[in-house]
Amino acid sequence: MAIERLDLGVFPTPLQHVTELGDMAGLADLYLKRDDLTGFAWGGNKVRTVEFVLADALGLRADTLIVAGGPTSNFAALLAVAAASHRLPVTQVCYGRERGGAAALAVSIRAGASVEFTGSKDRSSVDAHANALADKHRAEGLTPYVVPRGGATPIGACGFAAAAVELVVQLDAAGLTEATVVLPVGSGGSIAGLLAGLSEVGCGHRIGVVGVSVSRPTEDIHPQIAARAIACAGLIGATGPMPSWRLVDGRGTGYGDSSPEADDLTDRVLRNGALVLDPVYNAKALLWLARHRGELDRPVVYWSTGGALASADQLIITTADVLFAGEEACP
Repeated sequence: MAIERLDLGVFPTPLQHVTELGDMAGLADLYLKRDDLTGFAWGGNKVRTVEFVLADALGLRADTLIVAGGPTSNFAALLAVAAASHRLPVTQVCYGRERGGAAALAVSIRAGASVEFTGSKDRSSVDAHANALADKHRAEGLTPYVVPRGGATPIGACGFAAAAVELVVQLDAAGLTEATVVLPVGSGGSIAGLLAGLSEVGCGHRIGVVGVSVSRPTEDIHPQIAARAIACAGLIGATGPMPSWRLVDGRGTGYGDSSPEADDLTDRVLRNGALVLDPVYNAKALLWLARHRGELDRPVVYWSTGGALASADQLIITTADVLFAGEEACP
């Protein structure tokens, strides 16, 4: 089956060997897969997903996109930017009530997306709202294409299936016969595609995968990932065994919540490793890795997924707190 793909990102992204990351015990001798350098807009791993999701929507002759995602969704903003060049209208459905302050949402709006809020704090409320909006558009004679949170569909996962092939070539070039890939997991589309792709290239026996869940309980997301991986494997014609994989809980106090330990790690990595960590995904996943690196006996590849806009949000807030600490409020 031929799967359509747009040419947006600059691939392959680098695989870098770092002897010490952020002068932090537990983060020595790592390989970094730099998907923060994908080369489209501000980058990030979701460029891979957008290439396949948008191509599918265009192939189905959709005349409007409905994407579910919160105000800080890197994926929704990237999709809005990519769709703009194809003159394809986008509606982004966010949970909660109308508010500003998120760079990703500002980018979506600047790219021409309209935004609707569900009025509920429940992040899953976007799914029902997006489907109801699609039904309304169909009744009006339109052809909507609904994209769930993170683009976590079998089609969207194909972006990371292609990344698996890319990774294997780079590991071979580095002389690595085995490795453990560690990556943050939100909606689960990226890890599902990676599993399917490793199945396609027959490297499941030498590459293990650890997903650090930063959004959902592991028992909730695990079966969804497994199902998407199987579906994605079917799309790409992969018949080999899936690699060994597991999910671990890296949520901390909750989705998007920071911690002193994660903030400290973010500062160390920025100052000593020149790597910007977003607070939602990478800071939490790398914190888990720093605590558990000794449990992984193979060479470790950490998949840096990007998240520049969320990083900017946090840096602006933190800087303002430092600059204006102790000052009285303006009258």
